[in-house]
Amino acid sequence: MKLENGIQQPGFLLALRFLALVLWSFPGARALDNGLAMTPTMGWLHWERFMCNVDCQEEPDSCISEKLFMQMAELMDSDGWKDVGYEYLCIDDCWMAPKRDSKGRLQADPKRFPGGIQGLANYVHSKGLKLGIYADVGNKTCAGFPGSFGYYDIDAQTFADWGVDLLKFDGCHCDSMEHLENVIGNFGLSWDQQVTQMALWAIMAAPLLMSNDLRHISPQAKALLQDKDVIAINQDPLGKQGYRLRKEDNIEVWERPLSDLAWAVAMVNLQEIGGPRFYTISIASLGQGMACIPDCIITQLLPVKRKLGFYQWTSDLKIQINPTGTVLLRLAAN
Repeated sequence: MKLENGIQQPGFLLALRFLALVLWSFPGARALDNGLAMTPTMGWLHWERFMCNVDCQEEPDSCISEKLFMQMAELMDSDGWKDVGYEYLCIDDCWMAPKRDSKGRLQADPKRFPGGIQGLANYVHSKGLKLGIYADVGNKTCAGFPGSFGYYDIDAQTFADWGVDLLKFDGCHCDSMEHLENVIGNFGLSWDQQVTQMALWAIMAAPLLMSNDLRHISPQAKALLQDKDVIAINQDPLGKQGYRLRKEDNIEVWERPLSDLAWAVAMVNLQEIGGPRFYTISIASLGQGMACIPDCIITQLLPVKRKLGFYQWTSDLKIQINPTGTVLLRLAAN
């Protein structure tokens, strides 16, 4: 995204809408009843912030290396990230050596990962965290490192032997699909856009995989990413994904059913210019008409938490929304 003369250029909301369409277009599937991934994965992943920086001589503090992941693991343990649910430390592309070993196995770059992935996994596990790793279904990864095509079994066994807990399996060089990580705390996003991203991640039940520098994150961004009320919506045990209820005059309304007969509602202002806008919606239209019978308590969670009070089924709700911003609400029966 490009900033010119201090004006945010179009693109951020288009990316979020693309993500919404991708998530909403997946057909329903039966999940294995094995206790895994009952709620969206939460963790940290390096790509959006550090990309494929492998120059550890010139940039030792920001290259893809064992040192970087150990530092992030330490911060996830000590700065409260693990306590609110961020449990996966995930390696993305560019961790590999340029070639497989003599037995056809993937190997970490020996200079940047002197202890190997197994050593890193042991360190991550000692912090009470889990390790994720990256591979690609094609002949090469997106950055040109060895892909897994023709090596699926041996790569799966290699990751298991190393103690890896999660795999991100990309699709470059095999008709790939674009992916988006949560980039709150990075350059280029206004505060309202960061709120929008966090709110929509929660509504869509998307994996909360941060991709930022935890060593230099602002207190405001940290508080947003650690907001327990918003995380509770993302991790709601009912497991229902949100959906867009309506769009009118550059305002989108999203809702998601929650456990205990509650609902989450997000109102998004798609305009990137101008000032805050007011939007009015009937309470009866929310939650499939069932959220507030005969009345309910509405709490605003984002951009700031405040109690809006009791609303009857027959009443209207008027909300002010900043450009590119979102208001996230929780509706609970009285």
